[in-house]
Amino acid sequence: GLQAGGPVPNGSPDEKAYGLGFEDGYAEGAARVAERLEPVRKLLADLLNEVERERSVVRRDAETNISALALVVARWLFQREIDIDPATLETLVRRAVALLPPGAPIEITLHPTDLLQLSGHLELKEPDGRPLAVHWVGDGSLDRGSFRLIGPQRLVDGRADVALRSLYERLAGE
Repeated sequence: GLQAGGPVPNGSPDEKAYGLGFEDGYAEGAARVAERLEPVRKLLADLLNEVERERSVVRRDAETNISALALVVARWLFQREIDIDPATLETLVRRAVALLPPGAPIEITLHPTDLLQLSGHLELKEPDGRPLAVHWVGDGSLDRGSFRLIGPQRLVDGRADVALRSLYERLAGE
């Protein structure tokens, strides 16, 4: 270091005092800067947390919207399949009838258009081969392809909107 009277020899007490003073001053300055920057650091941390929360919300909303859109497409495809191939509904009704206990009459409620297509030619049988006693009912409030089967001990709900809503709720985690 230099002093007014000339150079200070290395390791001299003045040079050590200068070094200690420099370190103390540096530490004090760094502490002041850190103190002044603390509100800015906190603000940045809060902003980053908020951005992460918003990103999570956007991601969750996007996943929910994609699930909803997929189910809308599934419903449209199902309705189109029913319009093109009424045998699809026949298969669904047969499967639903198999879920009911045998030996009792049942009521099958369908959209009137589906009722016209199925009731005249769909022969349902008991497990022993006897004809199943069926009462056919038309209900315009049901969508095409939807049905309800009512037996004395059980109801089978084959409404497409109920099945799709249930699937949506499982996909959305509700």
